[in-house]
Amino acid sequence: MKIRNEITKILDDFIFMRRAFHKIPEIGFETFQTMDLVEKMIGKEADEKDAFSGVFYLKGREDHCIAFRSELDGLPILEKNTHDFVSTNGCMHACGHDAHMAILIATYHYFVMFPSKISLLFIFQPAEESGNGANYIIEKNIFEKYHVKALFATHLMPFLGDVIGSKKGWMMAESCEINITIQGKAAHCGHPEKGVDACKAMTFFLQDVYELEKEILPHRIHFGKVNSGEIRNGMSAFSYLEGTLRCFDSYILKILKEELKEKLNQLDKKMNTISQITFSLGYQGVVNDETLVDLVENCAEDSYREVDAMMLSEDFSSYQRVCATCLMLCGLTSEIDLHDPCFDFDESECLKAIEMNVRLVEKLCEIM
Repeated sequence: MKIRNEITKILDDFIFMRRAFHKIPEIGFETFQTMDLVEKMIGKEADEKDAFSGVFYLKGREDHCIAFRSELDGLPILEKNTHDFVSTNGCMHACGHDAHMAILIATYHYFVMFPSKISLLFIFQPAEESGNGANYIIEKNIFEKYHVKALFATHLMPFLGDVIGSKKGWMMAESCEINITIQGKAAHCGHPEKGVDACKAMTFFLQDVYELEKEILPHRIHFGKVNSGEIRNGMSAFSYLEGTLRCFDSYILKILKEELKEKLNQLDKKMNTISQITFSLGYQGVVNDETLVDLVENCAEDSYREVDAMMLSEDFSSYQRVCATCLMLCGLTSEIDLHDPCFDFDESECLKAIEMNVRLVEKLCEIM
């Protein structure tokens, strides 16, 4: 896919924007400084704007409207990079949202210079990482107000190579968070019969869970954070587990929730523990509109790659309730993974995402 000169020439501006955002990562809905910077970089050319809601509107000659979304928030990760634009506030844009914002602002300014026949809406959404940010935008009723027909979003993706990736149908998993407490009884390790070992109970439970996971692949149950006990020579009185459940089928997700509850019931009977389990509401699976994916493939030409469904999850899926949606991947040659404290990339590889946005608008102008 050839990148036009007008986009190639803005690389320095893109780098400046991305690095400015990278220095000031904010968490969840507390993205006030980031949104102020977005508004300054957007400028005053929008026909309508609501910076509080994070939306900017360019009115075309026709009422048809398509939208693009970027996330605003970072992660509570202490950055380990040493470049001169490293974050200094203890948080980090370790998932590429700094670049996503710069891609969207660059796309916006392109269509300020070269107005589109159809109307365009640019959405800057908080709280993607922590959840419910998409629902916040949806509840503003902006999709109804601007009669949005389709929504696109781009996500950086390391290991993929210098391509544009997407997939028809299920592209990312449905997910929910799991929180478990296992209550035992404290005792000295020299008198184990006087206690109930919550640490041992947790070990038995995890062994059962990972045996279950072997049976349900590609669906996944994973516990990434566990804690148990207070002293080395004591019987643990409690265990606490935090995990995630991910599936490509809503029905299987429901079944697995019940299976985990039953395993804890059996554990309590066997170990004399008292357990509790809760599940977050989680994210729906990202299911791309097939017509929009065809459009992406057409616009990306030889740079397009169909990707496998991924165990990642994204609250972009919430927008499927209000319009047709398509998530695209801006492939990177970097082999540093998302959410890594050293995540970084060659910024010039992001220009193809701006080019894709422009091509999508131009193609839609032809057919709408």
